[in-house]
Amino acid sequence: MGSREPVPGSDVDAPKSGRLSIGLLLIVVVAAFAVKFLVFGLSVWTSMNLSLPNAENWQDFSLAYMPAAYAFRSGFLPYNDFFYPYPPLFLYVLTAFSYLPLPSWSGAIPLVAADALTVVPLYLIARKFSGERNALLASALYILAPTNLYYADYLWLNPPLTTLFLMVSLYLILEKRYDLSALTLAVSIGFKQTALLALPFLLLVIWKGDRGRAGAGRYLLITGLACLLMSLPYLFTSPGAYLASIFRVPTDLWTAQLPSSYFQIGVGTGTPVSFNTLDWMTSKWQLVASAVNAPVSLGLPVFIFVVPMGLAWVYGSYYTDLLWFVLIVGYLLVLRRVWKASQITEKGALGYILYALLFLFTIYPSYKYYIVGIVPLLVLLVRSRKDVLGFAVFSFSLIFVPRYLSSWVLLAVLVWLVRHSIMKRIGVNRPVPLHGQVSG
Repeated sequence: MGSREPVPGSDVDAPKSGRLSIGLLLIVVVAAFAVKFLVFGLSVWTSMNLSLPNAENWQDFSLAYMPAAYAFRSGFLPYNDFFYPYPPLFLYVLTAFSYLPLPSWSGAIPLVAADALTVVPLYLIARKFSGERNALLASALYILAPTNLYYADYLWLNPPLTTLFLMVSLYLILEKRYDLSALTLAVSIGFKQTALLALPFLLLVIWKGDRGRAGAGRYLLITGLACLLMSLPYLFTSPGAYLASIFRVPTDLWTAQLPSSYFQIGVGTGTPVSFNTLDWMTSKWQLVASAVNAPVSLGLPVFIFVVPMGLAWVYGSYYTDLLWFVLIVGYLLVLRRVWKASQITEKGALGYILYALLFLFTIYPSYKYYIVGIVPLLVLLVRSRKDVLGFAVFSFSLIFVPRYLSSWVLLAVLVWLVRHSIMKRIGVNRPVPLHGQVSG
């Protein structure tokens, strides 16, 4: 989104402001709460019936999140009695808010509040890197980001809590408060397991910094112990189901070992699909992906429009295995590059975390709303009017593009962000020198 390689490892954007203005930060926070709870109120008023074309108007909050909370309140245990695809903190928070003497939408309050509060670590990180003006710009873009307003504040989907604590952890790393950073990263992982992708990069920042191997080991120990405590008692009562659920092992590989009373929430709650009522494209989509509401990947439109009907089965078997292979190999190659560097700055680590999450959502089957988790990292790249326009185009295009093409939108963003590295690899000269993310 800028004229140079984003998410730097240099000091080209050194902070230009002095003491933090608490009053200015307070204004930003109040603005965030005002805008996001205004959308929240609109959602309550319309009962989430405002559906945008191609926008994935998921009803997970009412069909999956809150039913799981009510089941937990009734004495059923996640992983042991019913399928639950996340670590337990998200369930605990929703369950606690479900006891409020309010309608079922009370469970959405922590989601919208977390989305608003994320502006605090975002503002502090942006201010530290590039001064007050860019901190205000990043905050404004985040507050008004269409993806967050729709998926987090209107539909009440799940990324905000894990995003908030991940951003707090990253800010604490910048402040060299490593123990607190480890604890807040563990909390982020406890809400959604995608935050695990950040851990290796943060360990390398500490290892190659002033704390060395011992500091990295301490960080890993604190994070691991906190995650272990949050995983109790499920690691003992149903260890296989717990680990298989949060690491998304295909259910047909392990559900045979579960009790007959085991049940799933939020699965099969929609109207059955009849091929007789669908056009050819949707019919083939159903055949390829098993369900038109399944997460999408780069290969889905290829299998729908190019691959013959007789080979549709490849998508759900060999193709999925290939995606796992590409994802793991790509992630390990990035880690190898960081490992071989003589040092990596905190600013560079944020960039690699952004790339890792964007790579995950691009390569592996995902939903559009996952992007809410990287919006605060994306807005940190914005520096100019051109960047603002680019961010706006990306946000609106992701919402309104047909969902089977959403992975291609993410791929375009990823390629754009690393375009200078790609040009360097193929020997294309650039007018602006590359500011390396790592040195050595």
